[in-house]
Amino acid sequence: MKSLPLRLLLVAFAIIVAALPARAQDLGTLDGTWEGNLVVVALPNATGPPHPFTIRIVIDGANARVFTHATSGGPFHEVKPGVFRVARLGPNGVIIAMEQGQDDEGTWVETWTYTVTLKQPDTLIANFYRVVNNVNLPLTVDHSKFSEAQAGELTRTK
Repeated sequence: MKSLPLRLLLVAFAIIVAALPARAQDLGTLDGTWEGNLVVVALPNATGPPHPFTIRIVIDGANARVFTHATSGGPFHEVKPGVFRVARLGPNGVIIAMEQGQDDEGTWVETWTYTVTLKQPDTLIANFYRVVNNVNLPLTVDHSKFSEAQAGELTRTK
């Protein structure tokens, strides 16, 4: 009978602990090297055949390096060296590159964005968006203005 108050105290403690808000997951950091395949997402203003690719993103503080190669294999090639920047909040990040240039068709302006979140300490959900405006081309040219999107998960390799 003397153990009844102790049992009631333990039950009350268990109820209080269960009612407390859960602690946020500690998933670690976005910094590191991430690799994986991204799958093409259909867009109404995409042009040409989809180009799925394997990606490697190296995140280091406010900077990132992005490497790609065709899903069929081959060496990685860095995309837009020195241009990518990272903005982050908790387990989420936005990796962005914006630039413009000239080619034989005139001026082009391009934005690449990777929106990411940690799913687990070694798994990153990634969505890729690319938007291109070939400023000097008329709208009658298919690649005058276009976009593409891909999504998938990346695995931490380092």
